[in-house]
Amino acid sequence: MLKQLFISTPVKEVLADDNTLALVPLVEQCEPFEVGMITTGLEGATSVSLSELWTVSQPTVRGQTGNTYWSKNSDIICIAHWLSKDDCYNIEQNTQKAYKAVLSVMTEHGFSYPFRFWNYLPAINAGTGDDELYKKFCTGRLKAFESAGLTPENFPAASALGHHSDGAVIYMFASNQKPQHFKNNNQVNAYEYPRQYGISSPSFARATALNLNNINYLFISGTASIIGHQTLGENDLEKQLEVTQSNIEHLLTTANPENLSLSTFKVYIRYPQDVAFTQNWLEARYPGVDMLFTIADICRKELLVEIECFCL
Repeated sequence: MLKQLFISTPVKEVLADDNTLALVPLVEQCEPFEVGMITTGLEGATSVSLSELWTVSQPTVRGQTGNTYWSKNSDIICIAHWLSKDDCYNIEQNTQKAYKAVLSVMTEHGFSYPFRFWNYLPAINAGTGDDELYKKFCTGRLKAFESAGLTPENFPAASALGHHSDGAVIYMFASNQKPQHFKNNNQVNAYEYPRQYGISSPSFARATALNLNNINYLFISGTASIIGHQTLGENDLEKQLEVTQSNIEHLLTTANPENLSLSTFKVYIRYPQDVAFTQNWLEARYPGVDMLFTIADICRKELLVEIECFCL
């Protein structure tokens, strides 16, 4: 069984456990340290020092292929690839190379279906127009997907956020079970955004459902205050939270074939001064959901908050 937990257990203890698929500590470094640990550059937003932990029921094997790190069991593989500070100066080309490496390792290990991606980039909003870092990243990702024969209807759930450190990391989960990918009927498909959002539209689904060993899971992508393709509630945190909540609830109704319940939120907040309000707002409405709060730049400059969800 795949679980997501938010813990304060020491890193060495967690990595010594064979059932650890991936440990994602909230530290400012974004570079590889040890197989099984994924440092993203994201900072924690609260005084409580937590790490994100993904565990599995069957023991994992961990290893490294070139610059790509992986951990797996018979059901699932987690693959991570970092870009250096210098690599990020040509983010489009090196994103394409990184995705090619990740997908190659996936197939080498006998897994066919990527079902969840995370992308953490430095200064995601840097640059103007088509030169914005996020837009160049989107082009590199799309080129890699096209080269691998991955079509839009097979794009998995994903998140892409900015941190305040150097370097970038891309990590993903894949399995041999074919997932279901879903759209949000209240939003334009990300991969069909109009030209104003860049040369290449973002390549992800709004949600992905998966069954592993007769257990159902739902992954809701990073979700924000967007209706159609437009941002709502500019400079209004509460409005953005309301629209984000509406989008999440819509997906729980329309993209949730097994009627799963919310288990966890990973919350990305642009400004530290917005943390307390966001935490109080969400905890009042979702008292049964475990939450991890981080400081991160959102892919659109006007977005103040983004939330991704894991459902069981």
